[in-house]
Amino acid sequence: MRIALVQLNPTVGDLKGNALKIIQFIEKARGLNCDLVVFPELSLMGYPPQGLLKSKDFVRDCQAALYRVARHVDGVGVLLGTAISDGENGLYNAALLIENREIVGYAAKCSLKALSAFDEACYFKPFRETDTLTFRGHRLAVAVGDDVYTSECRDADLIIDISATPYRYGQFKQHNDILAGIAKKMGVPLVYVNQVGGNDDLVFAGISRVFDGQGQCIAQARPFVEEMVLFDLNDVQQPLPPLREDISWLYKALVVGVRDYFSKNGFKKAVLGLSGGVDSALVACIMAEALGQENVLGVYMPSRYSSDHSKQDAQALAENLGIQYRVIPIEDIFKEYLKVFNGLPSPVGDVAEENVQARIRGNLLMFISNREGWVLVSTSNRSEASVGYSTIYGDMCGGLAPIADIPKTVVYDICNYINRNREVIPHNTLIKPPSAELRPNQKDEDSLPPYDVLDAVLSMYIDDGLSVDEMVDKGYDRMLVCKILNMVQRSEYKRRQAPLAIRVFSPVEKAFRNPVVHGYRWE
Repeated sequence: MRIALVQLNPTVGDLKGNALKIIQFIEKARGLNCDLVVFPELSLMGYPPQGLLKSKDFVRDCQAALYRVARHVDGVGVLLGTAISDGENGLYNAALLIENREIVGYAAKCSLKALSAFDEACYFKPFRETDTLTFRGHRLAVAVGDDVYTSECRDADLIIDISATPYRYGQFKQHNDILAGIAKKMGVPLVYVNQVGGNDDLVFAGISRVFDGQGQCIAQARPFVEEMVLFDLNDVQQPLPPLREDISWLYKALVVGVRDYFSKNGFKKAVLGLSGGVDSALVACIMAEALGQENVLGVYMPSRYSSDHSKQDAQALAENLGIQYRVIPIEDIFKEYLKVFNGLPSPVGDVAEENVQARIRGNLLMFISNREGWVLVSTSNRSEASVGYSTIYGDMCGGLAPIADIPKTVVYDICNYINRNREVIPHNTLIKPPSAELRPNQKDEDSLPPYDVLDAVLSMYIDDGLSVDEMVDKGYDRMLVCKILNMVQRSEYKRRQAPLAIRVFSPVEKAFRNPVVHGYRWE
C-alpha cells in the first residue's frame, strides 16, 4: 500500500482555501498511484479553531467543505482530519476515512486536555472507543493527536497518528523517541502526519515521518515546509540518519510564525523601533527574512539619553539588512512633556519621565503604522514580559511580539547564529550591557537581576513548575526567587494587554493566565 503523508499548512477558518489545497494534494497523490492520502488533525478547518466551533454557521460550512472534498476522492483513499457532529452529543475531533466519494469510517479523539491555550474541551466531546479502520485489506489503528500515546491496537497492520502538535524548542528528540517507542512496542509501522506553519501564536514544525516496526525512522518530511512525502508499506527501506535540532530551528520557527501571521492576515509591511539594542536587532532580522527587506522599516528615535553607539549600531544593522531606515528625534516632544508636568523643560528623574519617552516612541510608530499601512511589531523578550520590564502603551505597542516568548539569554544565542557567516548584527550590539537608555547611564541590571539568573528562575517556574523550595535547593537565593515570582504576578495586567507572541519556547500547556487581582505573594 502506497501512502502519501501530506504536511499541510492550513489557515484557520479558511474552509474554501483549505479544501482547495487538500483537493490539489489528493489529485497529486492519485497521479503518483498512491492508495491512501493522510492529512493532519483538523486540517480542513485549521488548528486550533477555538471559538469558531461555537458558531453553527461555521460548523455548517465546514460540513459543506467536507462534502466538496469528498467529491474529489475517487480512485484513492483519504484520511482527513476535521470535526464531525453526530447530531446529538456535539462535535468530535475526528479522522475521516473517505473512499469512492463517501465517508466509510472515522476515528475520533478519545482524550482531550483542557488546555487554556485552545479550550478544546469546551468545544469537543470525548469519544471512548478504540478505533481500527479497514482499508483495502489493511487494519489501520487511527489515532488523533496524543491519543497515540495510549493506543493498544495490537492487531493492526499500521498505526496512523494525525496530529497538530505545536513546536517547542528542544523537544524534538523526546517526542521522536516516544513515537519510535510506540512503533517498536506494537511491532508495526507508525505513520505520523503533523501540521506545519503558523496560526495565531502557535507554530507547527511538521516533520511528518514514518517508523518501521523496529522503531527506526524510514521516511521523513522536512521541518517547517509544506510538502508531501511518499511511503510504501510493502517496500523495505533503510533507516534515515537522525535529525538534530539546533538553534537554527528556533530561528526558523520564529520566521515561519511571523511570515504566516502576516500572509494569512493579508499584511505585507512591518515597522519597528530600532534602539541599537539586541532585541530590536533580532526582531529586525526576523522581519526581513519573513517579509523581505523592502517590506521592513526601522525607526531610530533618539532622546537626550541615547548614546552615540546606539545610533551607530541601529544604522549599521539597517544597512546590513538592507531595510528602510528613518531617524526621528524625540527630544523636542519630550521637552514639551516636561514643561507641562514640571513647569520647566528640565527633568526630575522619576519613572514617569522614563516611561513617557517610551510612550512618545510608541505614538510615533503607531502614527507611521496608521498613516502608511505598516504593521507595528513589538521588540519585548520573554524575560522582560514576564517581570513587567516594559512600558504599557510604549514599547509594548504593536500587533505582534515576535520574540516575547524568547528568554534574553537565548536572544543572544539566536543573534550569534544569525552572525555565523557574516556580521549582520553589529558586534557592539552583542557585547554592550543592555540598557533602555531612559536616564543617564542606565543599565537593565539596575532594575533586574542578571539575565542568566533571571532566566534560570523564570525557566524553573514557567517551564518546569518548580516550587520556591526546589529552586532554593538548586542554589538560588530565596529572597531573590520570591522577588522575581512576585514581579511576574504583579505584571499580569500588562501581559493581558500585550500583543500576540509567537510561542515557540514556553510549554504550550503552561499558557495559563494568572489572576490580575489576587493577594498571594511568595515569601
